Amino acid sequence: MTVGFAQQGSAHKVTGTVVDSSTGESLPGVNIIILGSKIKTGVISDIDGRFTINVSPDATLEFSYVGYQKKNVAIANKSVLNVTLESDVKKLDEVVVVGYGTMKKSDLSGAVSSVRSDALKNLATSDAAAAIQGKVSGVQVLSNSGAPGQGASIRVRGYSSNSGSIGPLLIVDGLKVDNIQYLDPSMIESMEILKDAASAAIYGAEAGNGVVLITTKSGAKGTSSISYDVNLISQSLGRHAKLFNAQDFIAYKTLSGLPIQNQLTQNKYDGTDTDWFKVVFGPAFSQQHTVTFQGGNNQGHFFTSLNVTNNNGIVRGDKDVYKRITGQVNADYNIKPWLQIGGNNSFEYWNTKSVSQMSQYGSLMNCVMQMDPLTPVYYSSPDQFASGTLQAYNAGKNVLKDPTNGLYYATSKYVIDNNGNPLLQRDRTDASSGGINLRGILYGNFKPVKGLVVTSRFGYRVSQSTSHSYSTPYYATSQANSNDYSISANANTSYYYQWENFANYNLTIDKHNITAMGGMSYIENNWDNVSASASGPDILKGYDANFRFLDYVNSNDKTVKSFGNTPGKSSQMGYYGRLSYSYDNKYMIQSNFRADAFDSSKLSKTNRWGYFPSFSGAWTVSNEKFFQNLIDDKILSFLKVRGSWGQNGNINVLSGYQYSTTVNYNGSWYQYGVDNPSPSYGSSPSGLPNPNLKWETSEQLDFGVEMRFLKDKLSVNAGYYNKKTKDLLVSIAPVAEVGIGSTTINGGNVLNRGFEFDATWKDNIGKDFTYSVKANLTTLHNEVTYLDPSISRISGTSAGNNDIYTAFEVGQPIWYLRGYKYLGVNQKTGAPIYQTKNADGVPTSNDMTKIGSGIPNITYGININLAYKGFDMNMFGTGVSGNSILNMAYRADSPMTNSLKYYYDHAWTTTNTNGSMPDPAKVVNSRIFWSSSASIFNGAYFKIKQIQLGYTLPASVTKKLLISKLRCYVSLDDFFTFASYPGGDPETATTTTASSAGFDMGTYPVSKKVTFGLNMTF
Repeated sequence: MTVGFAQQGSAHKVTGTVVDSSTGESLPGVNIIILGSKIKTGVISDIDGRFTINVSPDATLEFSYVGYQKKNVAIANKSVLNVTLESDVKKLDEVVVVGYGTMKKSDLSGAVSSVRSDALKNLATSDAAAAIQGKVSGVQVLSNSGAPGQGASIRVRGYSSNSGSIGPLLIVDGLKVDNIQYLDPSMIESMEILKDAASAAIYGAEAGNGVVLITTKSGAKGTSSISYDVNLISQSLGRHAKLFNAQDFIAYKTLSGLPIQNQLTQNKYDGTDTDWFKVVFGPAFSQQHTVTFQGGNNQGHFFTSLNVTNNNGIVRGDKDVYKRITGQVNADYNIKPWLQIGGNNSFEYWNTKSVSQMSQYGSLMNCVMQMDPLTPVYYSSPDQFASGTLQAYNAGKNVLKDPTNGLYYATSKYVIDNNGNPLLQRDRTDASSGGINLRGILYGNFKPVKGLVVTSRFGYRVSQSTSHSYSTPYYATSQANSNDYSISANANTSYYYQWENFANYNLTIDKHNITAMGGMSYIENNWDNVSASASGPDILKGYDANFRFLDYVNSNDKTVKSFGNTPGKSSQMGYYGRLSYSYDNKYMIQSNFRADAFDSSKLSKTNRWGYFPSFSGAWTVSNEKFFQNLIDDKILSFLKVRGSWGQNGNINVLSGYQYSTTVNYNGSWYQYGVDNPSPSYGSSPSGLPNPNLKWETSEQLDFGVEMRFLKDKLSVNAGYYNKKTKDLLVSIAPVAEVGIGSTTINGGNVLNRGFEFDATWKDNIGKDFTYSVKANLTTLHNEVTYLDPSISRISGTSAGNNDIYTAFEVGQPIWYLRGYKYLGVNQKTGAPIYQTKNADGVPTSNDMTKIGSGIPNITYGININLAYKGFDMNMFGTGVSGNSILNMAYRADSPMTNSLKYYYDHAWTTTNTNGSMPDPAKVVNSRIFWSSSASIFNGAYFKIKQIQLGYTLPASVTKKLLISKLRCYVSLDDFFTFASYPGGDPETATTTTASSAGFDMGTYPVSKKVTFGLNMTF
């Protein structure tokens, strides 16, 4: 607490708290002085909004805080004053971070969304990217897997490239980083997303997919505090696919015309009904602990935080574990009024074990989906084996046992597949990875004259990581087996640095405000990675755990060894500038420009430099006199319109000298003459060079409006964006006479356009109950608008066991799903009906067409906050619609695997001729049917990500324990999902690559969580 003596001899002691009238949040740093006092001393509220002051019993206190209306409160002989301050939106100029500087939010003329620290606290996730899911419009966060340590991906305003490099540029405290998974949300002060080209153009060739700027906390001025936060999380299996149980499995396979009854008799079926989801997944525990020290005064600030995360995933055993220790140390100090120095530094130690997923072969998750329910989990003796397994066992093959109970992993007697028992897939390989990362920025701010700040900052990243893998020979089926041991290890080291020098100058003359910024940067990245592996029937000197390292690989002739090492280096430099002008808080214009150059690994000398301009403007109509005379500010208090145009690049798609070519030395055989048939080694160019190659460029037009209504209770932001990306990299085949198979050219364009809406309602009922509702919605139209005339269509990822694949084609969304169009059922025969060009109704490859897209055209989110006295409640949800999911569980070439029960529930039968799915016997081995839109499902969902209830204990209780603030809470996370998809969680029913978006090959499910948390501040 802060104690002040405003008047000599005052004997009356007053204590109290200061809070926000809308949210109930405590306000630290509020200035509290005595009105009429000649001595202008007072006190400042502490980090929890509390204050203590000695005054006269008849005095009046003035409470003032930036962005809030001043309030005078008479003491009237009271000893306790609890004060609420109302925000003054007209005076509130929230500062937001932009490239190489900050701006008042009221002066922004571009599309910048901001997420503050209060929206990031007390979350079950330890991933900064996942923390902003559903918080702002124009941003889609993809949680591709629920596995521990699996980071989320961010997409800003659509999908702009046919490459895999479509994520935004990530900047933390001025440092460019490759991911933000290391950054715990509790350490973040704000996240700004630069969505339009005008805002992002200052980052030039790397900003084509948007920019995310993160500012970590720096410590509050005027107070010091110690805080401890803990999350204890109980996890269990959440939404998962609706598969067959044993009874329905037998019934469906009988309808399919398969000899299931004979197999049951032959295999002496004993009624086993295995739910493989329950076998593989079980309850698990996760915990997060954070200790923070922070403070500050007029000379400087400090913030130090340590976070420990230990997440044991819901797969039984210890094969999916994520451990992380993250530290953040931030400090700044004013050495002189004209010189400030500081640094923001972080360290991360991480270690993870994971299970296989997102694959049709050898994947634990695919085994869970496809293993039939008639097979038990274990066999106790070899005489229970399937005939093929028994034969292999008798021949000396290694049929694995579960080391925890000594029982054999059971394999199916009904189908020979390439996966086997999911627990076998879990245990046959031991794999782990871990590492240490150091990241940081050191800076100095020189202020030689008023309005001018010259900044020099040095950023660095140092990374070291290792991975190890060991697997044994095993036999499950004739398709799922290996005769060899294998062992591998990788060691990766890298260091990165950036040096930037720039100056910001601000000049105010009467009603004119001019801001200028200019600077340059140099970046260098170095890496050195080493890998080695060995495989064979006998590769180690011993096979106990302490021998499973490369040092113990023997020299057996049958041991195959391999190794690799290719150090690398890249560099880039850029010059950039920004000029802003505003007049009378009404009119704002801004221009950005950046020139970037990269080393020779990306572009030829003639195209190495790229130039990226932008222009934007805004008009605050509500500051015009005519507006104030026409409209009551109690109805509409604020109105601003804005527009922008700009260009950005995407250099990430370029690497490996694609503009050039290399000689494939002795890479093929060549016969020199007809008379001499003996071939000789020959060398040839690996491709056709294209020195005119350049990076992808996005050109974006953006319009927006910002409004506040009803005494600022309702805020509405709406925008329109039109983003055209050109010069996509594509591969074409030159004419045959050239003798080269392919070359890379700039030959594709993509359009992303849509609308964005953000709305917030804040109000209170009485003086104790406050509430707010925030909602956002984004629409997206994604379309390929051009491909080189020599290319009709680019094929992407194939579905493997059927003919569906993704394609990149003019007039369609990028990587749309292409297959046969299923129209329904012939109600008389139960046969499937397809859309065909020929009258015979028999599909051919020429009948394949668009049957879906993995890209949603609508994303939205909603956040509700309620507070009553010491209680608070938060509800947050997010959803998408317009996207499709391809379920790949059924295999026409192996119809005895398990699959979705949906096809049984909706099957045509002689007693149900209105079924939407065909007679199972008509499609049991039909590759066409399972390659049609019958395998495509609506991917729309709405998920309530969190429902949290908290309670803050009264200060009268906590102060006895020397605690400033104590809050406890409980939350339900990822508990409720509303979707029609009969497969797994639609949020994660996809892969990590854009070219296979919407492919559900078996993804680690998102767990539902019960979180118990505690926040303590001292």
